[in-house]
Amino acid sequence: MSKSQIRLVISMAGLFLLSITVYKWKAFTHFGWTVILFKIFVALSFLMIFYGIGRLLRLPIAACLAIPLLLELGSWRYIRHVIGVNHPADKQNIGVLDQWVNYRDVIQFNRQFSSYSPDLGYTLRPGSEGYHQDLEYKNKFSVNKSGLRDNNQALVDPKIIFLGDSFTMGWGIDQDKTFAHLTGQMNAAKSLNAGVSSYGTFREMLMLSKLQRDSCKVLVIQYCDNDLEENTARNDPGSSQEPLTLEKFQDVGTFNRLNEGYFPMRFTYFFVREKDLFKRIFTSPGQVWRDSRMAFTSWISGQPMPGVKPLAIKSEAMVAEHTNQFFKILTKIRAIYGGQIVVLHLDGRYTKPELINGFEAAGKKRQDSNLHFLRACDVLTAQDYYPVDGHLNEAGHYKIADELTRIIREKALLK
Repeated sequence: MSKSQIRLVISMAGLFLLSITVYKWKAFTHFGWTVILFKIFVALSFLMIFYGIGRLLRLPIAACLAIPLLLELGSWRYIRHVIGVNHPADKQNIGVLDQWVNYRDVIQFNRQFSSYSPDLGYTLRPGSEGYHQDLEYKNKFSVNKSGLRDNNQALVDPKIIFLGDSFTMGWGIDQDKTFAHLTGQMNAAKSLNAGVSSYGTFREMLMLSKLQRDSCKVLVIQYCDNDLEENTARNDPGSSQEPLTLEKFQDVGTFNRLNEGYFPMRFTYFFVREKDLFKRIFTSPGQVWRDSRMAFTSWISGQPMPGVKPLAIKSEAMVAEHTNQFFKILTKIRAIYGGQIVVLHLDGRYTKPELINGFEAAGKKRQDSNLHFLRACDVLTAQDYYPVDGHLNEAGHYKIADELTRIIREKALLK
């Protein structure tokens, strides 16, 4: 074979290798060593592609190796641009980065922080400490002996207990900037952050049953849209939902290793896979060109891309389903806790009013004078969320803490 033929083979082999990681990536999620192999293959495939093509064009070896590095730097810079221009925007459009949620490190399945629980599925690993990070944040986590993101002292005689999922836990936020911590600080009352990522209301109730409650004056329950699946399954005795076994938990943990930390060419790989470039370059090259031109124009102008998607509005039937399942579990919570309860609803990137409206209407029918509602939709704006990740940022947490403090003081809930 001639040198040109060898270089062509190298570039085609790299293209084939990259295609495997794009279209057969799930094959690498079963073992730790296959995850490592996947990350090696991604980096190696780009090197082979550009080395082979570059040498065919008689470029110096240094230039061939520099091209993928420049491509990765460009991908990273574009991601920073999208984050930067969308953070202050009233109407956000993050384009393909909307899919980054599938590429982020999920803390409850992270090897450093995950801990299996037979009844709860998982908690954070008791006593663990370290950093959780992604595109928009890097935060230290300190976990107490109950698997919660708080200190051990907070478990003893808390005056305010917070139940919820990743929003309450403080995904993307430093521990002392969460609304759970800030609310306790603003009211000079010991607070306990019992929020755990992805918990639905049912598991939040189970967690509450394990905590000291006799000192609690105020219980804050944060609801999220994705609580519905868990709540419905747990409320239905005939549900076909299978419990999370240790084996399944470990399998998901291995899968999550794909997204733990940075590996060479990770950002470029994301765009290649999510834009399905291998297929679309041949089937719809015009659309690929238009998408690229729009992204580049947005980058140069320093503005978000046009074409913001309208916010989805929940139907009355869907609101009724969320409300019904939530209040079934609230009744069970009332069986173990009779004090003041504040309910709030938070959802990723935007919080809309339909659910809290439904909860408030149902609450009035119950005639429970110790049941109160915080309307997060009335105090939060788009700037209070991370544009890509979708969780509350520091400003959002402060607003929730401030509104909780207003309710606590106006209604004298800590008396």
